[in-house]
Amino acid sequence: MTIGVLGGMGPEATAYFFARLVESDKASCDQDHLRIVVECDPSIPDRTAFLEGRGEDPLPAMTAAAARLATAGAGIAGISCMTAHAFLPRLRAATAMPFLSAFDTLAARIARDYSGARRVGVLATTGSRHARLYEDNLPGFEVLWPPQEEQETLVMEAIYGRNGIKAGNRGEYPRALLAQAARSLRESGAELIVAGCTEVPLALSRADVDIPYIDPMTVLAEALVAAARAG
Repeated sequence: MTIGVLGGMGPEATAYFFARLVESDKASCDQDHLRIVVECDPSIPDRTAFLEGRGEDPLPAMTAAAARLATAGAGIAGISCMTAHAFLPRLRAATAMPFLSAFDTLAARIARDYSGARRVGVLATTGSRHARLYEDNLPGFEVLWPPQEEQETLVMEAIYGRNGIKAGNRGEYPRALLAQAARSLRESGAELIVAGCTEVPLALSRADVDIPYIDPMTVLAEALVAAARAG
């Protein structure tokens, strides 16, 4: 079965997710790998801006991208943007393309590997925070966010800032900001940290976090490969 990637949100995060798919698909040669179709449309309106009431609805562009994936032969798909999952229920209603949810696969992974954890620290966009994506999709867990000031000056600055990840910087500046936010969450009682925006693992690695650290995009990639192989 061909895997579809609804990407472009942003382009580097899409490339990162594609790499996770290839890494998850264990094959002995090129020809044994699954076919993957990537729809990378960076013109899709910003998800956080819309969720904060200051931007265009991205759903029409996402729906059009999903239709292109289906036309290209994708039989199952994933979205390479956590914040964009706020639109997944509406997207599923607007298209016949089956989409796996990164939140469903994340919840299953936490339950499997960290069954004793109850307090989850999230490094994600303010749009995801306003949409209550983690609270609504991780039932049974206490979701911890950085204090509002740190959310803006550390997390959002690392992602959207002039020297942030979406500006093409993966180096010390965004890494240090995100590491500081992760330490703050640990001090507030978080038992594990979720890289809750697809850009976060572009700068922040496991070595920067001294408690368990989960990348939902890696988990989603593994689930998509397993589903495609089974299909």
